[in-house]
Amino acid sequence: MNLFSNSKDFSTLGENLKELRNKLGLSLGEVANMTGVSKTMLSQIERCESIPTIATVWKIANGLKIKFDTLLESPTKHYEVNSIDKITPLIDDDGRFLVYCLFPFSPLSGFEYFYGTLKPGCNHTSGNHLNSRAEYLMVTEGEIELIIGEKKYHLSAGCYMEFDSTDNHSYRNSGTKDATVHFVLRYE
Repeated sequence: MNLFSNSKDFSTLGENLKELRNKLGLSLGEVANMTGVSKTMLSQIERCESIPTIATVWKIANGLKIKFDTLLESPTKHYEVNSIDKITPLIDDDGRFLVYCLFPFSPLSGFEYFYGTLKPGCNHTSGNHLNSRAEYLMVTEGEIELIIGEKKYHLSAGCYMEFDSTDNHSYRNSGTKDATVHFVLRYE
């Protein structure tokens, strides 16, 4: 089943695919290997010479690890105000650690951005982020203790640091107030 009714509708897909491929520094052959879509078909899509099926667009999106609609979005920039109130947090440490993924990973950005609340008594051990390279952490309210290996770091509001995200680390809030923390994980 074709996703597009005419060639004008799918020209955005071809433009987006080519721009994305160039941003990622990938050849048509590399994208073909990642997606399972032939190099010839990818080239035809980029040149708006072939109308892909929905299945083909899904294969491209999945292979490039991007959202389906990233390929279909109009090049006209649209901005959207979002609210943390509309996000369901991940909750750990008996409800004392709440983390919201505000900006999920994208191969274009190479990072994920999280907003977290560490309630008093929080003692959260983070798993090794083996597929990331660095974590950037900033406390904007309250204070926490960051433990990396055997070393402890005290961070109060306004303090921030960068560390190797593959190192064992944990976060503690030994205070009496909630701590607000921003986390960025960078991937290579």
